[in-house]
Amino acid sequence: MQKKVIVIGGGFAGLTAAAYLAKEKFNVTILEASPKLGGRAYSFPDKYSNTIIDNGQHILMGCYTETLNFLKLINAVDNFLFQDSLKVNFIKEGFELFPLKSSPVFYPLNLLFGFLNFKAISFKDRLNLLKVFLKIPFISRKKLKDKSISDWLKEENQSAEIQNAFWKILAVGALNTSLEKASAETFVDILKKIFLKGNFSSTIILPKIGLTESYCIKAKEFIEKNGGEIKFSEGVDKFVITNDEIKEIHTSLNIYKDFDFVISAVPSFAVNKFLTVGMVNIPEFSYSSIMNIHVWLKENKVPEGFFGLINSPVHWVFNKGTHLNLVISDANELMKMNDLEIEELIYDELKKFMNINKNEIIRTQIIKEKRATFIPSRDITGNRPQTKTKIKNLFLAGDWVNTGLPSTIESAVKSGRLAAGESFNF
Repeated sequence: MQKKVIVIGGGFAGLTAAAYLAKEKFNVTILEASPKLGGRAYSFPDKYSNTIIDNGQHILMGCYTETLNFLKLINAVDNFLFQDSLKVNFIKEGFELFPLKSSPVFYPLNLLFGFLNFKAISFKDRLNLLKVFLKIPFISRKKLKDKSISDWLKEENQSAEIQNAFWKILAVGALNTSLEKASAETFVDILKKIFLKGNFSSTIILPKIGLTESYCIKAKEFIEKNGGEIKFSEGVDKFVITNDEIKEIHTSLNIYKDFDFVISAVPSFAVNKFLTVGMVNIPEFSYSSIMNIHVWLKENKVPEGFFGLINSPVHWVFNKGTHLNLVISDANELMKMNDLEIEELIYDELKKFMNINKNEIIRTQIIKEKRATFIPSRDITGNRPQTKTKIKNLFLAGDWVNTGLPSTIESAVKSGRLAAGESFNF
């Protein structure tokens, strides 16, 4: 007899759990509170330009094995562009270009030579950077447990120039928070996954098209093809729990009683809506914002690809062809600014870094994700909840559960796969 499962939430975590369960012929229903799939990673049409834009630019990497397995499962791999080898273009003011790229020799020397040739910093600093990477395989997690990234970099004699030209861009992009707040332990774990797992792990993977078109539609098709169902605009209001087991799910539209187990795949702050205090131990996460600014130009003369900006409040610029997508991570302070102030900031940075004048810009679209990711601080890394809960038929998924990864797409996908795996044994 088919087991019936209700998945709450249709972001990466919920879609992953539902897809793996549907593959194993579980009877799956997704309840999604909004009228769309994707959670914090989706796309939509810009009504003025008729352009598909993402709510936020998302980068995948070759080391995202969980995400790549999910994309293969739903037949979405062809919607993504894969680098042959690592290449990231960094720029200073005046569009002074400094590529960081692996050299045409065998792994891992290709990456080491790539760092040695990164001319955005002095040769002495390049040697110091290389020393850190040579030490990374041997650094114990215990040594880093109570340290921030800033603490660790000071110990490793990483100058302000190295931090501004490399570490800040990498760490803030990966963890969406400052070097002072983020856990060194978590960061070094990421560096090991990116740079110590083979040549492919360090490569960049980007969607060819909008995020919804890249994976949401494919996931929906896969789940429905395998007998699953997705219900939109139906938020969960409460659980009825008896003897540590969910007996009823009350939503804005229905009451569900016929199910075997439940996977909650919503953000941590949303779980409290239908779980009373004490049912699941959820820590008090602090959150960091991400701001995306889409910029349409009279004529897009920016070279193809994407660029990391050195010593700028704007961290990345992605040329989407139809427009530019500017990304500002760790953007809590900028959230206090009004749109006019943000636009003036963007105009200044585009002028300084990409020689784009204000009169060349047709319009901008500012998208603010206020709780984009939780801050992976030293006190939170060991305090995240497990997939299993003391409620017998409830499993948790989401980038915030204890996956051993920071708040990334890879963490969300892994959490969904783990929740599905626990369900197989229910």
